[in-house]
Amino acid sequence: MNIRSLTRGDGVVIGAAVLLFIASFLDYYSVDNCGRFCDSLKLPNAWSTDELFLVLPSVILTGLIGAILIIAARFQPAGRKLAGLSLDQWGAGLTMAAAWSSIWSLLVMPEKASAGIGSILGVIATLALAAAAVLTPRVPALKAGLLPAAGPK
Repeated sequence: MNIRSLTRGDGVVIGAAVLLFIASFLDYYSVDNCGRFCDSLKLPNAWSTDELFLVLPSVILTGLIGAILIIAARFQPAGRKLAGLSLDQWGAGLTMAAAWSSIWSLLVMPEKASAGIGSILGVIATLALAAAAVLTPRVPALKAGLLPAAGPK
């Protein structure tokens, strides 16, 4: 395992995955004008599968698994494929699906609820994941090494 094989795009993927993981623990919805009931409201996060049963698998886990596949592809021998696609291609597809699901989850908010900090950070993280996954092979600045080459001291 050579950490010097990671690119700047991989750094963006790792950072966005960490942000997505943190966002999964924050309130997914917020409620305005709740009056005297504001203190008694318990707003769900993405791990509350009773209230938000599809957010965890379709946004959070799909995005995290996609990021893991992208990073794992850097440590695998070239040419290794799964069902005809490389691991980073599978990861890019999963991150695109997570980005679409996170955007869609903002569009179908419950009545009288608005986007919470968890859903907003989740959208930002999944969009960054998808952008880094798709653009890293094509943008030279993202293909550059994350760490500089080791030299004599």
